[in-house]
Amino acid sequence: MKVSSCIKKVEKALGVPMCYNGSRFCAEYEGHVISFLSNGFRGDEPEALEGDAVNFHVRRLSDRSDPYTDYHAGSFRSNITQLIHSVKPPEPKFPVGSLVRGKSNKRASRQGYAGKVGVVTSAGSYSRIDWIGEDRKTMYNTYPERDLELVSAVAA
Repeated sequence: MKVSSCIKKVEKALGVPMCYNGSRFCAEYEGHVISFLSNGFRGDEPEALEGDAVNFHVRRLSDRSDPYTDYHAGSFRSNITQLIHSVKPPEPKFPVGSLVRGKSNKRASRQGYAGKVGVVTSAGSYSRIDWIGEDRKTMYNTYPERDLELVSAVAA
């Protein structure tokens, strides 16, 4: 993806401006610094905007790499979407209070929640669910939202 497209995507998703320090494009968002390089172009910003974005990196604002030891702050991501989601996760597919059912796929069948109906009590990419008719004390697992389907949503 071109650097100019990545900059537009970051500014739209996070609402923060990107800066260019001569080698990396970077932005601060809620205590994190995200950055990437322009592949093949160095120097002035207009020239760097024509390159492909590579080397997507995220770290905490207060964290620094130590050149004298083997410590490198932060971590790398594969693309700009993963970089954005590392600092601002997407909204959950099923909000708290939604009535869901376990899909009839291989994993849900193996783990025993295929076809069961329950209420989402903690939302995210892995949700906590109170299954109807199950003892609440024995159910501490979280379930991936890709294995669930919406029965109905409770109006808030």
